[in-house]
Amino acid sequence: MAASEVDRASGDIQLTRQAREVLDRAAAIAAGRGEATVSAVDVMKATLEQRGSRATEALTALGRDPAAIEANLSEGDGAVGPKSPPLRQLLVNANREAQVLGHYQVDPIHLLLAMLYSDSPATATALQKAGLSLYDVRSQLQTGSSIPTIPASIRSRPDAALRRKPLLSLRGVLSVSPIFYGLVAITAASGAALWFGVAEGAAAILTIVFVTAGWVTSVCIHEFGHASVAYLGGDRSVAASGYLTLDPLKYTNLLGSIILPVVFLLLGGIALPGGAVYINHGAIRSRAWDSLVSLAGPAGTLACLILITIPFLIPGHEGWINAGNANFFAAVAVLGFFEAAALVLNLLPIPGLDGFGILRPWLPYSVQVTAYRYSQFAIIGMFVVLWYFSPARTAYFTSILRITSVLNIDPSLILFGLQHMRFL
Repeated sequence: MAASEVDRASGDIQLTRQAREVLDRAAAIAAGRGEATVSAVDVMKATLEQRGSRATEALTALGRDPAAIEANLSEGDGAVGPKSPPLRQLLVNANREAQVLGHYQVDPIHLLLAMLYSDSPATATALQKAGLSLYDVRSQLQTGSSIPTIPASIRSRPDAALRRKPLLSLRGVLSVSPIFYGLVAITAASGAALWFGVAEGAAAILTIVFVTAGWVTSVCIHEFGHASVAYLGGDRSVAASGYLTLDPLKYTNLLGSIILPVVFLLLGGIALPGGAVYINHGAIRSRAWDSLVSLAGPAGTLACLILITIPFLIPGHEGWINAGNANFFAAVAVLGFFEAAALVLNLLPIPGLDGFGILRPWLPYSVQVTAYRYSQFAIIGMFVVLWYFSPARTAYFTSILRITSVLNIDPSLILFGLQHMRFL
């Protein structure tokens, strides 16, 4: 009962591990009294019991004995009443202290500060009897000393870890759309039909369905990689935009992100980048994380490529291929080829592509602005070069075939699959 109150009261407040341990212990203390509600005194007792936290270390550094402070608590102050604020209010006060101090999570020392507030007289009285004030605890937390004349250059910073922006949790923000499940089901069903030779005369159609559904699925995973790392890196907007739902309809517009890339695959075998997610780069915690956001998409594509080509990585797979299932292996080979093509393309250091996105945070701001302004022209120019400039096209497809050869994909199977893809 008391534990559930802790969950409700702290639902929208980020806690450090030690703060959560304090609140869980406070809930246990309340339950031991037969109470369903956690009081400020319960939190105080749990805070003073926890050795090694910033709260008890600050008290010790200030020359106060946690055990002596606990002794100042009146026996009758444990129950919630006029002298004890609701747990939610206590946590709101602690969170306010954290924000004022430039901290990103509520720690036991913020709970200690909140228990010095006047709206928690039972705990404030016990701490004041020990000679503590809000000023003393804040100063100790920020500078490692309650003496302001000590030069800042030689003071330790006990709150340095609290000033680092923590990773956001993906818990509760991830979901999978029915459309994504449908794409996986279509890919699996068409692949099974090709394996078992169902509707032999429709092998080309089944190959197109298998490759198209598999490709759109991989685009979702690619963009989900960008969004999930961006969220962990500090950009909460990707969750509100639906990018963490694995829904292909959320990754920009249907025409530019899904239809055109698929048409290009069917017509020329060139894998367009596909979808895109809009990232608030200003919310990302560091340049390294910003680079990781761009890298996460190709990493998702690489994961799809390896998953797709597992049949070719199994020793002796050549003996499995026969006239009945050759269409299946050809479809898998051509899908693997397209994934490799997308991987190579996305890693090119050209504005608008992930390869440039990995480098962008480390470039001068003026270069970043110029690259963003002309990114569309850069991508169009890249495709013109690939289409009309033979050496560039040869280098591009040679790189792709090197990757597929590492994954044991037979080039003849790729050609066989491409013949089916050009059925239209």
